[in-house]
Amino acid sequence: MRLDTELLKSYVGGQLEVQNRGEKYFYRGEIAEASVENNELRVKLSWNAKGEGFPPIPHKWVKDSAHLNYVASLEIYAVSDIGDDRICLDSSIVGETAVLFPRNGSKLDPSKVEGFVLEKKS
Repeated sequence: MRLDTELLKSYVGGQLEVQNRGEKYFYRGEIAEASVENNELRVKLSWNAKGEGFPPIPHKWVKDSAHLNYVASLEIYAVSDIGDDRICLDSSIVGETAVLFPRNGSKLDPSKVEGFVLEKKS
């Protein structure tokens, strides 16, 4: 599968999940922008949360403003369609797996994230 900026437009408003068991991190955030530049996937997130307790699975989510930009070199990631319009990037070199979820796909509810102050809609 080949990623390009045109394809990624349909993922804006969806979510990005990134995990690495060896480094013990698990993040999930909402995609504000996504593009492919110089053979790199570049994603800007409008918000991000870190899964505490990973591995094995996160037991709670906390606000993480430090990781709002994600970059992955497509030279070291295998890219595949894993169904339900999800795209998986996997790198055995860095031990990381990232999944792009479309805007109508699986979502982490920001109201479940510790430290978020959600704006009230009037």
